[in-house]
Amino acid sequence: MVALKGKAINAFLAKPDPAVAAVLIYGPDLGLVRERGGALAKSVVADFSDPFNYLELTDADLKGDPARLADEAGALSFMGGTRAIRVRTTGEAAAKAVAALIDGLDAGALKPNALIIIEAGDLSPRSGVRKAFEKAKHAAALPCYADGPGDVRALAGAMAQEQGLSFETDALDLAVSLLGDDRGLTRAELEKLMLFKGPSKTRRPDDSARISEDDVRTVLVDAIGDVLDDAAAATADGAPAALSLVLHRAAMSGASPIGLLRALQRAFSRLHTAQSFVAAGEPPAAAIKKLRPPVFFKEQRAFEARLRAWPLKRLDTALEMLISAELDAKSTGAPAREIVERTALRLAHMGRR
Repeated sequence: MVALKGKAINAFLAKPDPAVAAVLIYGPDLGLVRERGGALAKSVVADFSDPFNYLELTDADLKGDPARLADEAGALSFMGGTRAIRVRTTGEAAAKAVAALIDGLDAGALKPNALIIIEAGDLSPRSGVRKAFEKAKHAAALPCYADGPGDVRALAGAMAQEQGLSFETDALDLAVSLLGDDRGLTRAELEKLMLFKGPSKTRRPDDSARISEDDVRTVLVDAIGDVLDDAAAATADGAPAALSLVLHRAAMSGASPIGLLRALQRAFSRLHTAQSFVAAGEPPAAAIKKLRPPVFFKEQRAFEARLRAWPLKRLDTALEMLISAELDAKSTGAPAREIVERTALRLAHMGRR
């Protein structure tokens, strides 16, 4: 099954094809990757705390046992029903496990009793994982590219409508100009705006259901985005002392630890994409120009310096650390801010030049 694009992705998410047993969701927008992975998992399992029908795996789980993914896909649920298996991977680390899974599905040797969802970062066309899915008979690949202004506008309108709200034209234009290209961050900021206006069930009859430009300025015009970008830059620059100061600013400004994590994931995914172009023979300057959205011209020199400090193998490790940090922050009960900040500081020490 070829990679789905455009409206076909939304149609598939709304009504997954029952003939598709495995789905690869990948791209530079890790927030959107996670959102779509969660939506697909919810289509078969209502409760993610259900230990019999819901399972999450990482590269570490599959590294020493590549056959485990296929084994889990064919295992029957103790309580009955279809299981959901989500794999968080940096990419090629799961290649052997994915190959065994796809080979078993296409040969008819594996009868799946689960929907397998592989969530990865930006994969090049040469990626073994991506190739396996795009050629498979019973699998689909869903690319997740950075949101453009039209995507942000549509998401903002839909979220407002869900709460019985609507944007004034100028307010929506301002919101779109302020929000970035990461779906997770965008949704979190819009949720704050909706909460500020008040959910439909809590608003008084005389409260306005229109989101004004003043509302957007009150909630969204702040320094949080800049602080998160500064934190990601200090981490990639290998500057732990500067990062410590920025992390304090981020906490004081109210930036969420998951927002910080998303900024780090976005920064290192872009470095990984550019480094992949370099590995394929592109000069660093040309590799940087191929990134979308483009690197701001004043930041290109700093970005090129980061490329020299972060070879592909080190970037693979960094992305795996960020995925592990997200899992720990959301599942262990430990303080999320400490988990994310510790990971950022470890990465900054890794990148010291």
